[in-house]
Amino acid sequence: MIPTPENITKMKQKKLEKSKLVIHPKVSNTFIESAIKNNTTTTLKTIYYLASAIENMNLGEYQDNKVLTIRFDTREMLKYTQMKLPEIKRNIKKMQETSITFFSDNGEIEEGMSLIPYYKFIYGKHTIEIQLYVKIAKLIIDVKRNYSMIDTSQLMKMKSKHTLKLLPLLMRISQYSSDIGKRKTMSLGELNSFFGVNYKKLSQLELHIIKPAKDELDAHSKLSFIYETNYDYFDAGRPKAISITFDIVNNSPRLF
Repeated sequence: MIPTPENITKMKQKKLEKSKLVIHPKVSNTFIESAIKNNTTTTLKTIYYLASAIENMNLGEYQDNKVLTIRFDTREMLKYTQMKLPEIKRNIKKMQETSITFFSDNGEIEEGMSLIPYYKFIYGKHTIEIQLYVKIAKLIIDVKRNYSMIDTSQLMKMKSKHTLKLLPLLMRISQYSSDIGKRKTMSLGELNSFFGVNYKKLSQLELHIIKPAKDELDAHSKLSFIYETNYDYFDAGRPKAISITFDIVNNSPRLF
């Protein structure tokens, strides 16, 4: 490849995509997927708690690069998220290390922002103080909107990041028009890419991800699914599992 300015720019962008979370303004849902894939379930729970605190703010009054300072009562956050203080501390520190890169549609502008640029724990006053960029705050609010079909108390009981990652997909399928079947088929490659894993066999992915996610959603979510494994019968020998079809189920979660 000839090292033209255009090629050099493309190479830099590819390098950034490997080392950072790349968010395109038109696809804010990528933020949800990246946050869960690159961190843990506590990341989503923390983001959801932040969304609850800032969703009523009129963010339209501020420029995207404006920094907001938000304070929380540690005791309320612990009760809401059902997490322990060491978990929250580790998670906030991890989120501070997470960089998000924005590219303009034409690729001529690049912006980088830390998910949480500043935090402070005031132990004597049971207070957590963080700072957020307005642009990040808007994406955080979008996260909560994508989980609007699940009660907060149920969301906080989720243990698996794969379950939390699957929920927005199920919600999108449930919103298909009445002319379209509320189902989706995904191959092993698509499922590996979606969950950020690398299983060699569909049966392994089913055992370690699909079945546990279904059990968790059946127990805690109003929205769950049934699924069917599809096989290729054309080759000689035993049939080969090639894809999984998800069908949406309205569920009455068990209360614990």
